[in-house]
Amino acid sequence: MKLNFEKNKFEYIPILKNLWLDSFGEKSEAVDLFFNQCIDFTTIYTASIEEKTVAMLFLVHSTLNGKNAHYLCSAATSSEYRNLGIMGKLIEFALDDSRKNGDVYSLLFPANDTLYSYYERFGYKPLCTVKKAVFSREELRRFSLNNQNNLTDETSYNYEELQKVCLKDNFLLQNNNFISFASDYYSLYDCKTVKSNNCFALVEEENGIAEVFYSIYESLGSLAQALLKNTTAKLFEFTVKADDKLYNNYKNEKYGMIKSLDNNEKIPENTYIGITLS
Repeated sequence: MKLNFEKNKFEYIPILKNLWLDSFGEKSEAVDLFFNQCIDFTTIYTASIEEKTVAMLFLVHSTLNGKNAHYLCSAATSSEYRNLGIMGKLIEFALDDSRKNGDVYSLLFPANDTLYSYYERFGYKPLCTVKKAVFSREELRRFSLNNQNNLTDETSYNYEELQKVCLKDNFLLQNNNFISFASDYYSLYDCKTVKSNNCFALVEEENGIAEVFYSIYESLGSLAQALLKNTTAKLFEFTVKADDKLYNNYKNEKYGMIKSLDNNEKIPENTYIGITLS
């Protein structure tokens, strides 16, 4: 079995879309969105056998503490070629290439504990974390009273600057286009985007509970104000950066993995990935 590894073969995209759909059960519209909106800042890696594409992965370009980084996502192998070590070799090829092109950190979000063990083989460490916090509607109302800003619905947003204000350091800085894509992507799965001139959140609301699974903001008060305006939930469950001082006395949770591609660069602890995909 001779493997051939390739990079950015855009003519393979129809094949990759089918592999994505077969592997992850995504909606076809969501897969189309990724290729339409993210391809300019994503590197595609594929593995082929006898000119048949059998595996893929994607590196979404980002930065971490000012260093080049990427988010590895949607790694998949055709069902008839699994358990042959193909994905491991493709990962090694992709990481070696990204290292040569200046990437310092690689981050990913395994879908289950078994995959955490799998990625540990390649040097990834479970040092990406979040903090889970729960607030009642009344608690959010008290936060909002401390916010005097007028929330406006602007036509353009600087999500990169908002991330820097809210998250400060040790987080995967994702570009404006990726954040906009995430808003469109999660809307296909009945999630709501709550945004104003100084906050942005992705929210899944069901049975009176709003799961705020991503948020960036100038102040918690501004986010609280926007959430109260745009939801009817009685309870709000937040997933936030683990060292956010606004959320005290909450237990940190494992939320992804990180690997240094440069032996001279130490891995930051409690790194926050932010928005995750398959």
